[in-house]
Amino acid sequence: MTASVTRRRHRAMAGAAVSFALVLVAGGLTFVGATTIANSTEGAVVQGDVRPVVFLPQTDNAAVAVVDDDNRLTALIVATLLPGGQGGSIVTIPVDADASIGLGDERRPLAGVLDPADPDGFFEAVEGTLAIVLQFGEIVGADRLAELIEPVTPVSVDLPFVPGLAQLADGVAESPVPSTTTATTEVVSDELGDLLQSIDFDVTDAVDVLRSTPLPGTNADRQTNTVAMWSALAAATPVDAAGSVPVDEFGMPVTSSTIDDVFTRLWQGPVQVRDLAVVSAQSSTDGSGVDVSVLDRFDSLLVFAQISPARVSKPNVGLVFRVEVPITDAQLDVDNSPFVNRSDVARSAVGQLLFLQANVASVDVAPNPEGAPTKSRFEVADEKFVADLKKSLSPVFGDAEYVVSEELIAGVDVVMTIGTGYFNAFNGGGCCVE
Repeated sequence: MTASVTRRRHRAMAGAAVSFALVLVAGGLTFVGATTIANSTEGAVVQGDVRPVVFLPQTDNAAVAVVDDDNRLTALIVATLLPGGQGGSIVTIPVDADASIGLGDERRPLAGVLDPADPDGFFEAVEGTLAIVLQFGEIVGADRLAELIEPVTPVSVDLPFVPGLAQLADGVAESPVPSTTTATTEVVSDELGDLLQSIDFDVTDAVDVLRSTPLPGTNADRQTNTVAMWSALAAATPVDAAGSVPVDEFGMPVTSSTIDDVFTRLWQGPVQVRDLAVVSAQSSTDGSGVDVSVLDRFDSLLVFAQISPARVSKPNVGLVFRVEVPITDAQLDVDNSPFVNRSDVARSAVGQLLFLQANVASVDVAPNPEGAPTKSRFEVADEKFVADLKKSLSPVFGDAEYVVSEELIAGVDVVMTIGTGYFNAFNGGGCCVE
């Protein structure tokens, strides 16, 4: 990416501001606590520190913006590789996601920001919307999209949204959805709809799905089909790999040099698809007459902090946290648990930290087979922050351990391991509950 640093910084700060605003509405924390964390900005290891240092994985990522023949945005994803370099995640982003991220009075969908003559400007907007740094970004039409997804086609897809698909005379879809140049579209019957939901899609059909807007329907309807198609492509992995991913002298995968490298490696391993949550739908203010979807900032950060931690933006002025949730299913299944799953726990903790103007770079929700302790634990890179952290975080996370880290994570100031005592704190038990 050749994005302007200044423009990227402004968009990242806007992302942080809306995160802060959302938590301000939901949270009940004190201003004093927020100020303490926000003013603790040094967080750097003293020069000459001999503690071992580990690094967050530099997972390659690439954004793909799919357009129709009229250069209208029809699908948008961010593909991220696993740390091992093969397989990864596809995050689907609604094309009507609000580029102003719910801030201020203006609402403009990402589809309205896209200008084929200024791809850098568009992907800077995507970076600001998602609070991540992109390695690659490309606006693709039919032929280019076919090149990227061809290795995992054909696929069988259950399309959730059927109305508006093309109906052929013989009752069988040669192209399951109207191409972007189709002049007329006819609503299909229930019988044909059932048929279309169970047929195989070759690469041309898959491209048509991702480049078409089913009618009648909304952007939400289109997004269900988009997610279904990317999920089917992901389920077709892994494809046969001609060779292993090249590694450097440390045994780590060599960084992808092109977007083609990213997709070649992506299809060589297991792939999961994640669709970002939406907080609300609001009317756009750009004159397009199209509603916009305001993304759930906490959910977006939770997703990217798990799959691409080294590329998460850190726009706030406070310390950088890694959040670990080792709580087991059995520990969640108790009377005082306010959470459904570990992701709910992590999302809550992320929201509290953003309210305190901290940054969250990394999240791990893998359970510990032995379960989580009662007390949460904060491992702090620099001892001088321990007292302030304890004062600021105790009203939020309850009684916890605060220790100096024996091992450092590059770019991370605090590793927070959440214990079951957080349930009581979240339920209003406050500090010092056992």
